[in-house]
Amino acid sequence: MSNEAISEVLARHDTRAAREFFNANRNRDLQHLPGDWGWPVLGHVPAVLRDAHGFMNRQYARYGKLFVFNSPLNRGVMMLGPEANELLFKNEGNRFSNFLAWDITFRNIFDNNVLEMDFSGHKSHRKMLQLAFKRPAIEGHIALMNPLLQAGVAGLPLASEFRMMPFIKRLLLNVGAEVFLGEKVSEATEHLNQAFVDMVSATADPFKRRIPFTPYYKGIAGRRALTDFIRENIDKKRALAGRDLFSQLCHLRDDDGSQFSDEEIGDHVIFVLFAAHDTTTSALSSVLFSLADNPGWQDAVYEEIRRIGKEEIDHDDLDTMSDTSLVLQEALRMYPPLSLMPRYALHEFEFEGHRIPANTTCAISPLFTHYMEEHWSHPQQFDPLRFAPERAEEKQHFFQYIPFGGGAHKCLGLHFAQVQGKLFLYHFLRRYRVTKQPGQVFKYNNVPLTFPTNGLPLTLTAR
Repeated sequence: MSNEAISEVLARHDTRAAREFFNANRNRDLQHLPGDWGWPVLGHVPAVLRDAHGFMNRQYARYGKLFVFNSPLNRGVMMLGPEANELLFKNEGNRFSNFLAWDITFRNIFDNNVLEMDFSGHKSHRKMLQLAFKRPAIEGHIALMNPLLQAGVAGLPLASEFRMMPFIKRLLLNVGAEVFLGEKVSEATEHLNQAFVDMVSATADPFKRRIPFTPYYKGIAGRRALTDFIRENIDKKRALAGRDLFSQLCHLRDDDGSQFSDEEIGDHVIFVLFAAHDTTTSALSSVLFSLADNPGWQDAVYEEIRRIGKEEIDHDDLDTMSDTSLVLQEALRMYPPLSLMPRYALHEFEFEGHRIPANTTCAISPLFTHYMEEHWSHPQQFDPLRFAPERAEEKQHFFQYIPFGGGAHKCLGLHFAQVQGKLFLYHFLRRYRVTKQPGQVFKYNNVPLTFPTNGLPLTLTAR
């Protein structure tokens, strides 16, 4: 199959033909490009797992904005800076594929998701999915989340260190069960939650082999469990209109009256659960550490919360939380949930004076871009005011602030993520002040997402 013909295959999301093309055509002839190949067999994976930001800084200092990247499953190039982000995200002429880049990570785990779709197929699915994230739908989600978050943050242990990240992860899983699946927390949802956790772990398995007891093997079993649950409940969801995402997707219709198939509903529900849950867990972990490390900003956010002073808040209340918005933006700059975002080149192109062949996997980095001194003032400092209208540092280049990606594939649920983040902070900080140990730093890694490696120990005191 030619590179010209593959675009049509990708547009109709023919995964079998696309995978055959990938296996037959992926390019490994990158000897003419700057860089090294890392460790035997493992390539650069150990360095990225140990310190992704440090790895990119070292390679950038040695080789510049483009260098080769090597892993057990693939070989490609890293492209750094806003210009690289713009080239891949704008994707003029359909030169890059999302599916051929992400399939290595998501295969058999989060198949057929909207992030993987390309060209006209992606456009049609995204257009329908956007209806589930319009303001009326978000207001329904807020109504579901308010009591869940309010109850979920009650009664936390005080005056001793408490690992915040596992707590946030568990709470958001329980919230997600009701907001996305329409299920009350029960023994059944515990089973579904574990299936989901196993799926997420599988995406970080560097070898992706169906060997019993490996993360990938468990992840495939988790996918099967969630798919079975959705298949068993679709008829019930189609019969009743609910506020949860599962119900909404069962009732969506496009302009000609078409609906998602049962299989498509399952694929989209499972992926949105992943995209919304894990990225928000990552972001809130970063925010809570940042507020513990910067008590003046914690006071500013609390003052916004105190002024609202309601048990349950609505969309209009969230819109008034401007300082909270600045804090969220800055935490996402310093600790973006995804440190790397890949694309697959369908055609040869040039970047920084180098020729990158067709059939090469290319990756850009929000993490690296968010710390470039030529675009940010004192990027190592936590400074939410850099996003205030009078400074607006993020607007120097349209593609220098990319925690949610960019272009046609920019995160569909970014508004929902911001709403959920503000709701959690409202109910949590209304009850507690959060502090850290003197000298404590934010220990985290970036694979598969940015998470605290030590569970984020912080101390809570009652307001």
